[in-house]
Amino acid sequence: MPPRIGFTSREADFAYFLQWQRDYWFSILLAGGEPVRLTPDAVGDFEAALAGLDGLLLTGGGDIDPAQYGQVMAGTDPASIYPERDRLELGLTRAAFARGLPTLGVCRGIQVMNVALGGSLIQHHDNHTGDANTFNQPRPHPVQIAPGTLLDRTLACGPLLHTNSYHHQALSSAGLAPGLIASAHALDGIIEAIESPDHPWFLGVQWHPERQYELGPEHGRLFSGLVATARRS
Repeated sequence: MPPRIGFTSREADFAYFLQWQRDYWFSILLAGGEPVRLTPDAVGDFEAALAGLDGLLLTGGGDIDPAQYGQVMAGTDPASIYPERDRLELGLTRAAFARGLPTLGVCRGIQVMNVALGGSLIQHHDNHTGDANTFNQPRPHPVQIAPGTLLDRTLACGPLLHTNSYHHQALSSAGLAPGLIASAHALDGIIEAIESPDHPWFLGVQWHPERQYELGPEHGRLFSGLVATARRS
């Protein structure tokens, strides 16, 4: 049986899935996993939801309510906040981390991981996207990978990686959650990947590897690494 990988979704509407999420579904399938969609209306008990899964994928999307990390609005787009999505993903992340469930975060997903474990965000950062919270005007750029990290071992592509970029919120060293380390940075110092040395496989990236048609083949290794670890767990 293929490992069951839950992937989060803002809502159950199929049109939303087709527009924003089918690339995650395909990426899980291509890596050998069975995708399981997790929506706010279908998940009340986080432990029960995770009990039937072998791995978790936190997907991209809009902004997290800054109240979740103790800040007021200062660059966050209020129209992109969905409290039920925040509840779903922060709860699932904390539960998955506690039980050692293999977890991959993408774009918003890396931000959810950091906030869930006690970190904060830069609410707006220029030059990493064209239009916030869209897939318009990507700004490709290189990131530097820290040697010896889980990210380095998973991608196996050397110290420099070219990524796509669609985010206007970001992680900084000052706001990094306790216990997490930065495993990649953009050339301007923005954190592009995080991981937990104390967890079997807990990795977040700020770019969008599911858009594999925009990127090199090494990006698919993030999904195959997640699925392979889930299979062994």
